[in-house]
Amino acid sequence: MSDKKFQRFGKYLILDHLVDGGMAKICRARYLGEQANKVVAIKMVQPQFSNDEAFVRMFQDELNITFGMLHPNIMQVYDYGKTNGQLYTAMEYIHGANLKQYLDRLRDKKKGGFAVEISCYIISQVCQGLHYAHTFTDKLTGKPYNIIHRDISPHNIMLTYDGAVKVIDFGIAKSNTNSEATQAGTIKGKLSYLAPEYLEGIELDARYDEFAVGVTLWELLCSQKLFQANNDLAVLKQIQACKIRPPSEINPTVPKELDAIVMKALSKDRSNRYEDLDQMNRALVRFLYSKYPEFNASDLRKFADDLFGNEIARDRDKFVEYGKIDTASYIEDMKNEESKTGKIFRKEPLGVKAEDPRARVRELELPISPQVNIEINNKPDLTKTKKLGNKGSIVAPAQAASKNTRLTSTVSRRIEKTITQGMNKQDVETAEESSSSGKQIIMILIAASVMGVAYFRPELFEKVFGIKSEATAPTAPVVTSAPVSTSQKVRDPAEATGEIVLSGIDISMEVVVDGIRTDYIGRPIKVPLGQAVSVIVKKSGFTPFVTKVTLDDGKTSEVISVPPLEKTRAGLLTTSLNYTAGSKLVYEEGGETVERDLPFKDVQITEGTYEGKVVNPILGTEKRVEFKIEENKKHFLE
Repeated sequence: MSDKKFQRFGKYLILDHLVDGGMAKICRARYLGEQANKVVAIKMVQPQFSNDEAFVRMFQDELNITFGMLHPNIMQVYDYGKTNGQLYTAMEYIHGANLKQYLDRLRDKKKGGFAVEISCYIISQVCQGLHYAHTFTDKLTGKPYNIIHRDISPHNIMLTYDGAVKVIDFGIAKSNTNSEATQAGTIKGKLSYLAPEYLEGIELDARYDEFAVGVTLWELLCSQKLFQANNDLAVLKQIQACKIRPPSEINPTVPKELDAIVMKALSKDRSNRYEDLDQMNRALVRFLYSKYPEFNASDLRKFADDLFGNEIARDRDKFVEYGKIDTASYIEDMKNEESKTGKIFRKEPLGVKAEDPRARVRELELPISPQVNIEINNKPDLTKTKKLGNKGSIVAPAQAASKNTRLTSTVSRRIEKTITQGMNKQDVETAEESSSSGKQIIMILIAASVMGVAYFRPELFEKVFGIKSEATAPTAPVVTSAPVSTSQKVRDPAEATGEIVLSGIDISMEVVVDGIRTDYIGRPIKVPLGQAVSVIVKKSGFTPFVTKVTLDDGKTSEVISVPPLEKTRAGLLTTSLNYTAGSKLVYEEGGETVERDLPFKDVQITEGTYEGKVVNPILGTEKRVEFKIEENKKHFLE
């Protein structure tokens, strides 16, 4: 497995697929943090749905509900965002199976149903998790969320192989934060777990989830579905009638005291159910330890091992293999990508005068090659050269490394790794003579770069930095002063920059800063000081927010409040067919330049008056045009 190439998705390494759905796929993934070794479940929304306004709204609703919750009986959401145009959430990886899978495995192995005590314990844990959700309050505002899960069933209750119980999938949960409006005739949740009040059109509360919990407990005890019939209409009629047999009539091992708890939760009139799931949990715990005083939660682990022993052993071996993956190259690749995210730098070449002691190390625009062999003079007196390879030479006085020396951590790590990888045994021994830790080599290289006294041979320059140099290579092995070539496009990571932060942004919006699109999720965006930077916030179907900001030494950061975007007032534009091939209509819309090939028909454009031009690069022609778009009207452009 060590030779296998894995897909990297942002800061996660995809290990394998768990579920492939029509709208999203869920994968096991490894977090690529240097100090972390965490396996997560990552849900990646298909690109076409990541840009669908209704789906994005639903995605945002689920995040609003789940992101702040932290309870041992609820699957935790760690992270969310948008990578390569795909929405995603990174969640706690639950190594286990859902209760439906447990029921199926019990049936396949002809082991009967869940033991009474295990059933009671599992559902007591579900009650605790759901009661936490029902009473969840936003700590920052003090406002209750009033969450209702609405989809409790054996499918959405996980039992880990270690014996923990987790409620999952708040995808259709209802809360005060929801933006949804349920359409008439649309059923939310699995048919067989609806409560009678749902069919009566009564506004739902936490007791709706209690009924579904009661149905699930009944099914664990009886090893069969409670509401089942030949068609959906017949199932709905059963739910509406709500005539339920006590579990003990199907499973004689169920005590009457437990019958009473189950039947109370399954009362047709919700006012006869438990006041909340905390009360149901208390009733279950009292019953459990009065009837089964020797029960221990660790019994669930043995129960899981009896049913899923082969899967557990197979996964154990698989995780050990995953642990052997060399993530260094993936982490390096991720850092290269992250270093470009949210940074806006001008790309003009920057010259450095060698005699200027304030000269700073430059960061190249293109990625640095991961391998290089280097010759370095490691002696302050320049009397002896230490060999570290045979591809090039860098010579510099060690004392040049002052406290003001700066080098990006990424470049520093790469150089250190590069030097180590490029040395043979003799090289290492020679290097150790001058520095037992190897750090002096790095400092000398940094000093050489800072003082502008290092020369690279062209072929070495190309290998190290991945781009060709037009600079003439020096012939002298030792150089004490030399200008840095300006033939390469370089940029300065230490260049004076400021930060802008956008408030009022949600995941459905797209942010464009100086023409560069960024998947903004709250991270400050670095911009150069002293230059006007355009900021555009876009959302499908809404009028973009456009502004410009200029930061300087007096104001190095700014928070931009994005107001609620207004629904787009739009009309249609249709053009004449009498345009020569290659013609384009160029105009400004929403702060951006738009180019459309001519002719075209019924293109939706935001309401307003536009000045543009019709250009034909082939013929070298250009004509000014003006057109006005009115809401819900069509404009014809000659």
